[in-house]
Amino acid sequence: MKKTMSLTTLTALLLIASGSYAAPTAETEQASASLGAAKVSEVSFEAGKATLTKEAQDEIRTTIQDAMKQGKIGEVKAAVWADREYPVEENKAPKQDVKLASDRADALKKFIKDELKVKDVNTYNMAERPNALEKFVNTSDAKVKTAMEGSGAAPKTEKEKGLFNQKAQASKAVIMIYVK
Repeated sequence: MKKTMSLTTLTALLLIASGSYAAPTAETEQASASLGAAKVSEVSFEAGKATLTKEAQDEIRTTIQDAMKQGKIGEVKAAVWADREYPVEENKAPKQDVKLASDRADALKKFIKDELKVKDVNTYNMAERPNALEKFVNTSDAKVKTAMEGSGAAPKTEKEKGLFNQKAQASKAVIMIYVK
């Protein structure tokens, strides 16, 4: 007897494979939990663009509203990628990648502060690795990036991205919400 896949299952697989699905991976959930976040969400950016889509804005808005049910928002952290994965230790990302991730981080920060009235928003440019001093002092930047990398939430190689690229983070941002 031949087994067939339902249209719903096929659609879900296609969404996951295309990167349009916004649910955080288990690795992202683990990294966020290790950093103490109460809620986590992922949003996608269009390739080469730093503007938030309406879908991304809606996702952020919904996640923050859900977090508000748990308590007052203390802080929002956003790890933001360019259109490439987190660079391996030996490589530096091209300047245009660093700028794109920075511009995306600025757009996220502006939206969260201005539209959602969250005062404390910190962003992390995932096109840059923490330097030796940041690692030694264990800055917030180094903590976030180390947690993301250590859990597998910041893949660097094709193998780490998963069979259908479901773990890929290029063109995305991970939004972590902390409540008081």
